[in-house]
Amino acid sequence: MAESADAADVAFRVGYESASQFSREYTRMFGAPPKADVRQLKEKYDYAMSE
Repeated sequence: MAESADAADVAFRVGYESASQFSREYTRMFGAPPKADVRQLKEKYDYAMSE
């Protein structure tokens, strides 16, 4: 999150050759696509920092 990497960058960094395969498997495992989780984490971080 600190580096603002997109799902494709993360997929390749952890060994996937296909960003779409990473996204499908991530969604299956965690119940939401990577983009949705990143958005939610950023919202929580922004809220915590504003208090």
